[in-house]
Amino acid sequence: MEIHQIKRCAAQMILLAGPGVVISTFLLGASLKIAFPYNWSWSTSLLLGGLLSATDPVAVVALLKELGASKKLGTIIEGESLMNDGTAIVVYQLLLRMVTGWTFNWGAVIKFLVQVSLGAVGVGIAFGMASVLWLGFIFNDTVIEISLTLAVSYVSYFTAQQGVDISGVLTVMTLGMFYSAVAKTAFKGESQQSLHHFW
Repeated sequence: MEIHQIKRCAAQMILLAGPGVVISTFLLGASLKIAFPYNWSWSTSLLLGGLLSATDPVAVVALLKELGASKKLGTIIEGESLMNDGTAIVVYQLLLRMVTGWTFNWGAVIKFLVQVSLGAVGVGIAFGMASVLWLGFIFNDTVIEISLTLAVSYVSYFTAQQGVDISGVLTVMTLGMFYSAVAKTAFKGESQQSLHHFW
């Protein structure tokens, strides 16, 4: 895919994942609050709603491949699901903090969501740029290039989730999109094909 197509796919994924998870969380949380006789607080009901709001498109993607639908549609659905999971984790972290006693006003909620999501994008891009610079010193060694991309994915997730306390899933997703959009020139010849088949 070209860069403008990747940008368009990313915009579509953000549009589907962000508001979709929030709406699903509130609808599920409200349904649980009304339907269950447990006298849960709104934050507890919304916490379970956020936990249940992530989707899994495995059956949909398999059906699309079977029907011969365009690869672009399958990519958008798979990417949206990954972003949906990342967004659901962020919403879950926020609601878990509310349930465990942290007090939030609207400004603190917006600050938390922006910090966690935009921080993840920043860390993903930083790891992507560092690894592409590192790949510049490696010449046509497929095993090292594949090992480096695999190690950077794990290290970026761990750094984001445990070290910086932001979304590791969104960090790795941003790293993958950075590789797809920018890093293709860093992989040359057979390495690019081998890396594509590996991932």
